[in-house]
Amino acid sequence: MSNFPVKKVAILGAGVMGAQIAAHCVNARVPVILFDLPGKEGQSRNALAERAVEQLKKLNPAPLADAAQAALIEVANFDDHLDCLQQADLVIEAIAERMDWKHQLYAKVGPKIAPHAIFATNTSGLSITELASALPDALRGRFCGVHFFNPPR
Repeated sequence: MSNFPVKKVAILGAGVMGAQIAAHCVNARVPVILFDLPGKEGQSRNALAERAVEQLKKLNPAPLADAAQAALIEVANFDDHLDCLQQADLVIEAIAERMDWKHQLYAKVGPKIAPHAIFATNTSGLSITELASALPDALRGRFCGVHFFNPPR
């Protein structure tokens, strides 16, 4: 079996699970790009992801081994930063458990994921086969399910 070094992770979804999966990755010193929807008018375009990172510093039990590690989490949004997916060796989708939303997101991000990267979903109950059906053939063979318990750490 060959080694697959993961030098950067992209997390799609900065909700409770996505943000804490990001924290779990940076605890292992793997930098993360944390994506979410763009902010509303008058907000930073990365407001949702920024707020999620700030919340990580306040949770108890602490998802970050050291709050300073939050600096390893780069924030992004789905409209402005999809090209950043090319930097990720592992992409983990962690949005709400809705097949239609996941399929819409996969259509958007699929073409942007690096050709060497593994794409995983953090679903807890949706069919991996049905989720994969929305992916281009070239990405389908690198798609899998992972499931982090809550809290991930």
